Amino acid sequence: MTKKVLTIDDTKTLRMALAMTLKEAGHEVVEAVDGKHGLEVYDQESPDVIITDLNMPGTGGIEFVRECRSMPDCFCVPIILLTK
Repeated sequence: MTKKVLTIDDTKTLRMALAMTLKEAGHEVVEAVDGKHGLEVYDQESPDVIITDLNMPGTGGIEFVRECRSMPDCFCVPIILLTK
């Protein structure tokens, strides 16, 4: 089953690696460069799953999760936190 996956990371190479792997597995990928951008993309794209970096400048992963979870439609969306 194809899922729409939102990846959020300030490192372009990691976003590219995630996108390549997820697309090869048959998923649709949308990307964001930080938590603030991630909230905007989430609102526009309504992804099924979110993969976010923990440490990012500006709005980081924890802040993103807090803000996303405060939205009623995001409460049940799986979120995976990555860290280096």
